[in-house]
Amino acid sequence: MKCASCGRESEYPVCGRCLSARIIPVDVPPVVEVTRCSRCGEYRLDRWRATSLEEAVEYHLSKGVRVHEELHVDEIDFEPVGEEIGRYVFRLSGMLRDHPYSYETFFEVRVRKIACERCSRQAGGYYEAIIQIRASNRSLKDEELETISEMIAGSVEREHSNPRAFISKIEERREGVDVYIGDKRLAQKIARNIARAFGAEMKESSKIAGREDGRDFYRFTYLVRLPEYFVGDIVEDGGADVIVTSVEKRKGYDVMTGKPVNLRNPRVVARGSDLLESYVLSMDESTVEILDPYSYEPVTVAKPDFRFRAGDRVFVAKAGERYIVVHESLVRR
Repeated sequence: MKCASCGRESEYPVCGRCLSARIIPVDVPPVVEVTRCSRCGEYRLDRWRATSLEEAVEYHLSKGVRVHEELHVDEIDFEPVGEEIGRYVFRLSGMLRDHPYSYETFFEVRVRKIACERCSRQAGGYYEAIIQIRASNRSLKDEELETISEMIAGSVEREHSNPRAFISKIEERREGVDVYIGDKRLAQKIARNIARAFGAEMKESSKIAGREDGRDFYRFTYLVRLPEYFVGDIVEDGGADVIVTSVEKRKGYDVMTGKPVNLRNPRVVARGSDLLESYVLSMDESTVEILDPYSYEPVTVAKPDFRFRAGDRVFVAKAGERYIVVHESLVRR
């Protein structure tokens, strides 16, 4: 078959070379506009993304360039022209029917700067929820605050596609820390994770803060109260003295029986740092005589359900006038 236009041999009635003169194989917009956030530097593609200018230009080119259906593209390339800001060269190569086809043109890139939804809301102090971090009958420890801060930051980062996933502000108070979060669902998720990690109690409350789109707008407060006790502390729970072995799982061992205990309503009676080393002087079926680690006088206390021999090491804490004897195997668990 010969081309009806030029007479050359071709598989088509009109060869690719002649067809290229009759149609517009490639249409490249003279101006490609990209939008960048003036605060965080992200570019708006299908959504706001942390990407480069080149990737943003490539995305918008893919939306703006028109290629004829019979042009099979092998390669597309673009790059800045010298030192000239905003001017790019576009190159394309492929096959138009049976004819190799290449195309080159220039286009301009314009960057429009605005504030993305996240930054706009964050700058305006927008928030939907407050996470209140507190501790029962004590101050929060620096290590706890550091871990919680890392948990919150990590959760916010993982929700990067959510335009309301941001920390609006953090307030340090005498009783703890308040963290203002842009998205209430994210705040609830974070609060639950913190409560789970620290064996803490969590309470939720809400109040009307105004109207939005004709509906009442609620702000939520998630109170996370960390327990008073730490691993190794002695707590009284249900009438038993218990040494804490896991805060997050709320578990311990009864110091009298050695049996595992699920903590329900614990109250600290002695800190782990208050446990002092002592020794067994003598014992009978119901009592054990130990050396008072405070006065170095012998004292007699109720015997825990453990085997003791004279000279055995034990640990002792004092709760008021009461002595709490802990077998060394429980301290090591």
